[in-house]
Amino acid sequence: MGSQYLGIEARPLDAVMPALAQDIVTGVTATLVALLCLYAFWQAFSAKRNDRWLIMLVAASLTILMEPFACFMVKAHHPAVGAYVLLTGLDVTVPWQLLFFYILYFAPTAAFLIWRASNGVSATRYWLDFAGIFLLLWGAEALAIHFGVWFFFDYNPFEVAGLPLWVALTNISAVYAWAVAASYCLDHLKGAARWFTVLAAPFAAIAAYGPVSLPAAVVLYRDGAGYDQTQPAAAISVLVGLGFVFAARHLLLLSAGRIRPGAIA
Repeated sequence: MGSQYLGIEARPLDAVMPALAQDIVTGVTATLVALLCLYAFWQAFSAKRNDRWLIMLVAASLTILMEPFACFMVKAHHPAVGAYVLLTGLDVTVPWQLLFFYILYFAPTAAFLIWRASNGVSATRYWLDFAGIFLLLWGAEALAIHFGVWFFFDYNPFEVAGLPLWVALTNISAVYAWAVAASYCLDHLKGAARWFTVLAAPFAAIAAYGPVSLPAAVVLYRDGAGYDQTQPAAAISVLVGLGFVFAARHLLLLSAGRIRPGAIA
């Protein structure tokens, strides 16, 4: 089976968005984001005048612009027929619930990682946190796939419950890169300059997503590639993604002032 012909399926542009599932997922995620926004505004305009959460939420919302590129690289698709469309690009329709998913994906996770680094997280604790984050984000995305609000088409290696595990790691590497950029901007810039996070963090996420997904994507789009090619390519993407996660701990600790420049975390 190693050299079996796989072919390349066209993106299923006529796929139908399940109406009830879309309403449920959109409603739940929008409610959670609304609660986060209320908290962010309370922090920004209370006596503390802490705009950190408000900046992070705006930055996380702009990260949705990477979704067409991300879907193209990993052969994911959101049904277009009957969808509440936010934007389109590269033959990918991005529905509104993805905006809410991105905000929930990036901002709370980054806030948690930055908080951990500020307390000097150990290597063991860091990787235990990574395992928990991986399972949480994988579970949330697998549940959305189960509802049918998005899916992966054509053959994709290492798929569990509809979600290729190498793609889950690719997503998380982007989150960790986003957290590093947000940490440096929020911790080292002052006043209005802190809003540079809104540009820096999304670019950092895309900068991580590209190289992590590239080894697998090159093979997935190769006509006639077999399992003997796609699976090793996905494994390389996993290793690159773990490299990003490994480096993120050192960078987060460095940003938080918990280690000296040049020290080994």
